[in-house]
Amino acid sequence: MRLLASILVATILTSATAALAEEDPVPEPLGPYCACYETEPAMDFGGRTVASIQGLASGLLRRGPGRPSNPAVAAAWEIPLALVMLLVQHEVMGHGGRAREFNLGPSYGLGFDFSAYTTIDRPPGTVEEITLLTAGGVEATGVLSRRLALDLLKPRGAEGSLVPLMLIAKLDLPLYVSQTESPRVDNEFQTQFEDGNDMANYIVSRQGQRVDADPVEVWERLYAIDYADPLLDETFDDLRLTAIWNLLDPVLVTSVIDYARSHLGRGALRVTPRTWQVAPKLGLTAGTRSALGPTMITRFLDFYAVTERGIGNVYVRDLDSSVDRAFGFGAGFHRVPVGSRWELGVQADSWQQPTSLEQPGADDSQWNVSGELAWSTRRWGLTAKLGAKSEGFLPGLPNERGSYLGFGALISF
Repeated sequence: MRLLASILVATILTSATAALAEEDPVPEPLGPYCACYETEPAMDFGGRTVASIQGLASGLLRRGPGRPSNPAVAAAWEIPLALVMLLVQHEVMGHGGRAREFNLGPSYGLGFDFSAYTTIDRPPGTVEEITLLTAGGVEATGVLSRRLALDLLKPRGAEGSLVPLMLIAKLDLPLYVSQTESPRVDNEFQTQFEDGNDMANYIVSRQGQRVDADPVEVWERLYAIDYADPLLDETFDDLRLTAIWNLLDPVLVTSVIDYARSHLGRGALRVTPRTWQVAPKLGLTAGTRSALGPTMITRFLDFYAVTERGIGNVYVRDLDSSVDRAFGFGAGFHRVPVGSRWELGVQADSWQQPTSLEQPGADDSQWNVSGELAWSTRRWGLTAKLGAKSEGFLPGLPNERGSYLGFGALISF
């Protein structure tokens, strides 16, 4: 948290020197905001609700009575609110989403020191469930940052108050990894494992799968870690590499720059990441993201084509099980306007499961397809998502084969 606090303080101090904003004669509408439902683990549409709370609360404070003349002051509530919303996404949609998926009865707690936790009524039935549950927090924040990136890349961009939430969501995994000791330092790593550090528990549960450990012993942290296992160190090294990869994101960097310049500096409501304009109505950019699966760590490299008719996206995906590497790819069109009131999105994914010691022999091809549709007027609307997938890990989706859906109500002010 020290690194995070330093980044936030630096952002506030830098932004405080921005010029005063000129008031728009007619304020831009706020929203649309979504009150959404999704089948478990509910990380994507659940994240839309979390982001909507961030945007709505920030927008009302920005326009409410006694609003400050200096737009940089907005950081004073947008950043702390983003911290709280991150905890909700991490715990309720992340750890809680996987716990609800496995019918474990989660409940949550929040401390005044920005600490939070998730507890469950029943222990997980398998060590694989423990791995997914442990990594679910940073998985959910990664799904949220991906959703926000697509929102920001729309032709009109997205509300600037969402950029701190995206930044903190992207920092969630790197900060967790930076605070985790290497398994080579036995005593300190052991202490973190027993204290419930998510990354330490992820590394150990991966080992537990390899040796068919008792799930209760792993969950209760009574499991005797085999420190001679070379894959313990290999998984830790993969985590450090992934933490760096997560931050090398051009969409994130250019969004933060425009947030400071336009939103805090000039009072603009919306932020638009910079793209490489190869044509008057076509911009290109790239993004990075990652997730921790039950048998591998996976990293994505996204390529975006931004047009007035929506966002095209293709990606390549690296799946690293520490003993084997496989690849995947995906393509989609997002935020595509159809007429004056409809918006469409489609996505297709395919990947090869790498050979792993956690699941020997599971090296088959896997897939996912999904579509989103939204209808809206000036003030309200409806949105829905429907998808189907094979068995296998894709961030934010059920691990088992089957279909999933989400829907919600949209409102603008």
